[in-house]
Amino acid sequence: MALRDFPIPGILFFTSGNPFSGSYKGLSYRIEPVKGDTEKDITAHLYVFTWTGEKCSDLSEKRSEKEFSLDVDGVAAAEEWLRSEWKKFEKEDV
Repeated sequence: MALRDFPIPGILFFTSGNPFSGSYKGLSYRIEPVKGDTEKDITAHLYVFTWTGEKCSDLSEKRSEKEFSLDVDGVAAAEEWLRSEWKKFEKEDV
């Protein structure tokens, strides 16, 4: 069985409040669950961003960022988006 390029945990991992980060061929990424807050009009979602370089996410400039629904479809969409972001990165890196 081949390894997935962007291995991402399932929805239960994120609904439990856990963030996840990883990297693929030079493109690093972080996925953070954001809790909903009706008083602040914030819907629960996944916040995903990418960066490059050897520094951690806190010390790096974000390359791209996007929000996805906090559900199974949102996790799948985040994985596809990361794949498309890597394709852009790969073209620039040539």
